[in-house]
Amino acid sequence: MTNKLLFLILIVGFFPLAYAQDDLRLDAEPATRNVNDAVQQSLPFDNTEDFELADRGLVARPDSIRIVDDSGNVVWDLDQFGFVQDDPPASVNPSLWRQAQLNSRYGLYKVTDRIYQVRGFDVSNMTIIEGDTGYIIVDTLLTAETARAAMDFAMQHLAEKPIIAVFYSHSHADHFGGVKGVISQEQSDTGDVRVIASE
Repeated sequence: MTNKLLFLILIVGFFPLAYAQDDLRLDAEPATRNVNDAVQQSLPFDNTEDFELADRGLVARPDSIRIVDDSGNVVWDLDQFGFVQDDPPASVNPSLWRQAQLNSRYGLYKVTDRIYQVRGFDVSNMTIIEGDTGYIIVDTLLTAETARAAMDFAMQHLAEKPIIAVFYSHSHADHFGGVKGVISQEQSDTGDVRVIASE
């Protein structure tokens, strides 16, 4: 495959994403509208238990999440997805829209005693386990900036303790890419913070 063809495939593939929010306001074709209306009628959308469960354990939530790097470039902006809190447009399956609403919950959550999660600061979640001598961080998000913002927010509400270990649940970049926002290279090299990861 030539580089030009690969570039064209990437552009064509990403083009709809760039205009997704505007396209949502377009009217749906009759077949799409009929299917989405049938879904709306067949499922119990007035049952809000899922939303109550998604918010269970909420410790604190910032007013918004807009994270920038040292140069002022926006790294993560959850506010841009605020439109999903509106009613679904006719062009979107209402069940998928509801799932997007559930996924957009963000903040610091208490999962159980001594286990917390920071959600919505990136495409994945950071888990914080409180040990007797310090914190074990499970998954460090995608970038140093988002990981640092998540840790800073969590530490505003949790006991002041050092980080003693970092654990990567698996090798996808959104689970380890932000490690330097949580610990330094020196802390890893000296063994002051133990990093647990697959080979």
